[in-house]
Amino acid sequence: MMLFRRACGDGARAPSGAQYGWVTVSIARRERQRVKYWIDTEFIERPYTIDLISVGLVAEDGREFYAESNEVDWSKASQWTLLNVRPQLDGKGMRREEIGYAVRRFTDGDEQPVFWGYFPAYDWVAFSWLFGSMDELPFHYPQLCLDIKQWAIELGDPELPHQLGARHHALLDARWTRDAWAFLSALAPAAGERRAMGRKNPDQFVSA
Repeated sequence: MMLFRRACGDGARAPSGAQYGWVTVSIARRERQRVKYWIDTEFIERPYTIDLISVGLVAEDGREFYAESNEVDWSKASQWTLLNVRPQLDGKGMRREEIGYAVRRFTDGDEQPVFWGYFPAYDWVAFSWLFGSMDELPFHYPQLCLDIKQWAIELGDPELPHQLGARHHALLDARWTRDAWAFLSALAPAAGERRAMGRKNPDQFVSA
């Protein structure tokens, strides 16, 4: 399943697509050149790999993206994942490669996107693998995701807003990540506009 729209329903309700009203949003390209994205994924973690289950993105201009993978090996899932994540899925998944192309379309025109997550180390790996290796990220994507928790620690680690309603659903958790960012941004507005740009090894693709 993939949603490439703006949600108009009650974000605190269970995330089944039938429980939301969805309307298509058209955003002028000139308004989308420096857009923040708050991301979250659900995944199966096991040694040496992270198996993506679903991904959610919320853009600061109101657009939302959600997709589920149909390539999940549920035999590797923990009991916790089977009880807390799987029941919230719609079950209409797509190949990870297709999700990667859909994310590209979702961010098309955003020349300097910045991504925020909450404890996003595994989320960012699962997200990046949608495009292949880290070196195969879309050329305008940064190679890192900014961390809400690290920013909170910089500010003295204030208690973040509690997430109301369902959790462990990629889109609902991405919405909460946006809300946590807004809370911290009210404390330090300038820091909320930081950008993650460049590559770890900028000369890696320079021909000898």
